[in-house]
Amino acid sequence: MKQLQPTTKFLNQVIASVSIFISRLGVLPANISPLGSFGFFSNPLMFGISIVAFDVLVKGIYPGFWLTYLGFAAYPLLGYLARNNLDKQIVFLPLASLLFFLLSNLGVWWYWYDHTFAKLILCYTLALPFYTRTLLGDLVFGYGYLIVKHFQTIKNKLTVTLTTLKCI
Repeated sequence: MKQLQPTTKFLNQVIASVSIFISRLGVLPANISPLGSFGFFSNPLMFGISIVAFDVLVKGIYPGFWLTYLGFAAYPLLGYLARNNLDKQIVFLPLASLLFFLLSNLGVWWYWYDHTFAKLILCYTLALPFYTRTLLGDLVFGYGYLIVKHFQTIKNKLTVTLTTLKCI
């Protein structure tokens, strides 16, 4: 039975990668996707493969893609730094979304806008609706995953907090 565990884990990651790929085909509203959460909590290699496969097969490679990929790298990097620390995961997941927003839109500004401060501000301002949806997707899917994974821990912390509030 123990010999099947690595295979089962790998198959689960492949199924998750394929599901993430499909979700990016317009199944969900634009930019609301489990992609960032997948990168934060899963195998970085599977995350990278799913991004590259989507870009090669669907979206295409575009100027500035390397900054977008650098932004995507924030998810597994911060996920690694948070590891299994629930408090860090709660803070680092939206931070990864923010880093993705900042880096990917830096590439948009650099390759498609005049290099002025005013155009930089314009680029980030126009990107805010996309960031809002990306953050929403990361929080819904990522925090949903955390709630399922850490249900008992969260329940215990809430009980302690409520008990403390009653004593005050």
